[in-house]
Amino acid sequence: MRLITIAFCALWTSIANGSFAQKVKNDFFTLHNIIRGDSTYNTFDKQVELVKKAGFDGIEINQTQSFEGMKAALDKHRFTSSYFYVRMELKEPYMDKRLEEYIQQLKGSKTIIAPFIIADAARFKPSSHGADTLVVRVITQLSDWAQAAGLQVAIYPHYSFYVERTDHALALIKQINRKNVGLTFNLCHWLATTAAPERMQLKSHLKELRPYLKMMTVCGAKDIMTQQKTIWDDYILPLGMGSFDTYGLLKYMVRDLRFKGPIGVQCYNIKGDKPQLVQNTITVWKGYKSRLEEEK
Repeated sequence: MRLITIAFCALWTSIANGSFAQKVKNDFFTLHNIIRGDSTYNTFDKQVELVKKAGFDGIEINQTQSFEGMKAALDKHRFTSSYFYVRMELKEPYMDKRLEEYIQQLKGSKTIIAPFIIADAARFKPSSHGADTLVVRVITQLSDWAQAAGLQVAIYPHYSFYVERTDHALALIKQINRKNVGLTFNLCHWLATTAAPERMQLKSHLKELRPYLKMMTVCGAKDIMTQQKTIWDDYILPLGMGSFDTYGLLKYMVRDLRFKGPIGVQCYNIKGDKPQLVQNTITVWKGYKSRLEEEK
C-alpha cells in the first residue's frame, strides 16, 4: 500500500510539474526536390524507396505531370503522399482537366491538395477584387472534388505568384468558408515576402493562422533581408543550418500552439549529394523531435 501511495504521489508530482514528455505525432515528410534530379535515384520507384527507408512519413506528389508515376511508386511501396502540389492559373481551363480524376484516386489517403495560384501580372494585381473572386470560385470547385474524396485543401502561398503571402491566403480562405479549405505556412516563402517589422510579429501571425493551417514546410535559412540574386541561397538551406531559429519555430507550433498537422522539409536549389541530404535531413529531424519531447 505504501508503495502504491509513493507511486501515486510521484505521478501527481510529474503531472503538476508538467514533466511528462509530450510526444510529437506530426508526420514529417519531404518535398520531392530532396531527391529529384539525382543521377542514381532517377526513378519514382527508387526515390520513394529511399525516402521511406530513411524514415520519412511521406513525400510530395509534384504536379499532375508526376502523378501517375509517383502514385504507382507510392502504391508499390505502401507509402504516403503527404500532399499533391497542383497548379491553378487565372485563365481557362484554370486547372488540369485530369485533376478531378487524380484526386478521386487519392480517396481515403492523408494527401492534402495544395494549389499554388499564378496569374498574368499585367492583368491581375495582387489581391485584386476580380482575381480574388475567380480564385474563390475555382478553389471552391477544388474543395468539392477533395470533399468527395475525403481530403483537405491547403492554399500554398508562393513567392512571386498571385497568392504569395499568408495574409492574402487567409483572406481568401475566409471568403471560401469551407471546413476542408485552409493554407500552408512555408518558411522560405514567408521569409521571401516579409519585411523586417513583420518578422518580429511571427508568433502572433502564426497564432492567427493556426485554426486554418493544414500543413507547414520548413528548412534551414538565414535570418536576414537577403541581397542575393537567387534569394533561395539564403532562404533555403539544409535543415539545421542557417541563423534562422527553425527549431524555435517548430517548438512554438508543436508545443505552444499544439499544431498536429504534417510538417515538410523544403530542399529546392540545395546543391550536393542528394542521397546524403536525405540522410542528414532525417537525422536533424530526429534530433529536433527528441528535443521537443524532452524539453519542458
